[in-house]
Amino acid sequence: MPSNELNRPPAPVVAAVVVYALYAGLILISAVVLAILGARALALFGLVALLPGSVALGLWQGNRGARVGAIVWGIPSVAVSIVMVLLLAVPESSRAWFTPDELEEFEFADEDGEGEDDERVAGHG
Repeated sequence: MPSNELNRPPAPVVAAVVVYALYAGLILISAVVLAILGARALALFGLVALLPGSVALGLWQGNRGARVGAIVWGIPSVAVSIVMVLLLAVPESSRAWFTPDELEEFEFADEDGEGEDDERVAGHG
């Protein structure tokens, strides 16, 4: 697999990111329209767009908390919650995106910092 594909989320995660990014954009556009129409106090409603926007960013980055947040935040709308479960929890590619193999990056070293095991070299193990 090419290296640029390792940093790109799988298609179900991209679909969930698009849903939350569109939702954040819709909230932001409605806040701008309210500000233009003169309801400045209601224009602060645009700050609510930070929540779905941050969920979308967290999903893109592979944040486990964002996955939970995307599912839980969709609970008032049962359909959105079901769609998020189907996109983020069911496919194996989505589960792998949020739980990377942490041991691949970790390199074990013995006490003296060298890569080989002293006991095995000395014949004790």
